[in-house]
Amino acid sequence: MCVIALSQIGCAAACSQDTLSGYGESEMLKRANAYIAANRDASSDEARGTYHFTPQIGWMNDPNGFVYFRGQYHIFYQYHPYDSVWGPMHWGHATSKDLVRWTHQPVALAPDAAYDADGCWSGSAIVVGDTLYLFYTGHTERNGVRVQTQNIAYSEDGVHFVKYEGNPVVGPEQVPEGTPVADFRDPYVFERDGQYFMLVGTLGNGVAKVETYRSEDLFRWEYAADFLSRSHAGYCWECPSLVTADGEDVFFCSPVDYPAEEYRFRNFNSCVYTTGKFNSQTGKMSASAFDETDGGLDFYAAQATQDPDGAVMIAWMNMWNRTNVTHELGYGWAGSFVLPRRLRVKDGKLLQTPVEGIAAYYTDEVRVSDTLEGTASYEGVSGKILRLKVTADVSDCRSFAVSLFKDDTHETTLTYDAQAGTVTFDRSESGYPIAGDAREASEGKRRTARYTPENGVLEMEIFLDKSSIEIFFGEGELVMTSLVYPPEGADGIAFSSEGSVRLDVTKNTVSG
Repeated sequence: MCVIALSQIGCAAACSQDTLSGYGESEMLKRANAYIAANRDASSDEARGTYHFTPQIGWMNDPNGFVYFRGQYHIFYQYHPYDSVWGPMHWGHATSKDLVRWTHQPVALAPDAAYDADGCWSGSAIVVGDTLYLFYTGHTERNGVRVQTQNIAYSEDGVHFVKYEGNPVVGPEQVPEGTPVADFRDPYVFERDGQYFMLVGTLGNGVAKVETYRSEDLFRWEYAADFLSRSHAGYCWECPSLVTADGEDVFFCSPVDYPAEEYRFRNFNSCVYTTGKFNSQTGKMSASAFDETDGGLDFYAAQATQDPDGAVMIAWMNMWNRTNVTHELGYGWAGSFVLPRRLRVKDGKLLQTPVEGIAAYYTDEVRVSDTLEGTASYEGVSGKILRLKVTADVSDCRSFAVSLFKDDTHETTLTYDAQAGTVTFDRSESGYPIAGDAREASEGKRRTARYTPENGVLEMEIFLDKSSIEIFFGEGELVMTSLVYPPEGADGIAFSSEGSVRLDVTKNTVSG
């Protein structure tokens, strides 16, 4: 079937039948999978989320190859199985029917070729016929010279992948003048109007940008255009991604050192989006100004895909140059993904809501209604693995706050300030300290966002999962995602206000 699928898209002459048949697991792949099988039970579940994806053992960062294939979702990820710190990148792999419960699969790619000897870096996936194709960056660094190229691997069963013998498919000779091959990475491949396009994140000539390549067959690529480029917009745009929601094209990327504003872009590594239209004739995108994808402390490398219900997105729930808590505590793993999010666009604004499948895991519902003045906790409203729906009429108060993961000395707070028109997330007293990069405006401790509740009613859906907090506001026009590492007994939840607040709370335990 693989040969037939490739003939349907006009396989390049170099792509022979011999290339497409058989699967031989390299020694490096065998070693990785054997190591995971022998050592995964030694990792700790102490801070491991119940309904958020984490690696069995080792280090994980960017999601890669997020795709819907043969009735299930596939997620790949940047993976170093041998230690809970970053190392030579492999591609880990998992599958899911509902984007909540994941099944670990064998490691898909290892850095076992000359063009990826120092890492199989980030990329994407596309389904053509009965074949799943992975596109990724091969990274090499020798004698101080760094080269990044774009490469293909493919699979008929969605589990075992063969690297194309003609790799790289985009090499240094195809990089436009002024664009460094040292920072030329993270291919995102999609089909539009009967052609295939590849977006590659890079920089050059004083701007951060994404380049567009075009192909008729997935194997022969030619440079098309600057997809999008902007000055004073960060050093390099990593992890580009493009999907369509409600008739709008939504583009994501993750700039390094995007200039901080009053409240936005306060992490040194940001994740941004813009809406607009991609022109398949020119290879360019006309787009609005960038906005921040998530207003929290731990959100990076968003990757989106289309599924039968529309557009859905996932991201790394962590951040570069922060305290690696699970490593320091000896848990044997590091890294997690956000709860996948359904995407919509309303009036040019991205709306994100928890993926539909999570509702099937809600149990033990508790409901509370109260008129709050001061501070209160409620029976049955506590825990570390839960979903909390909060509706608060804040039209007559000066401030309203929710304290999470609370005990006598620790808490993580979310505060609405009516006078300032802001919400602030603060983990400075949450437990195990998390230090940020010295260059970070957030200091790795707190984030604030402008927010005006519609008709004076603050609506929040809050997800706690042992070491993470995700807060969805209103229709999903603002989301704040952050990690926290509270002590064992810190499972209290409290509400407080200055002034009167009419409060309705629904709490559900979330099973894994």
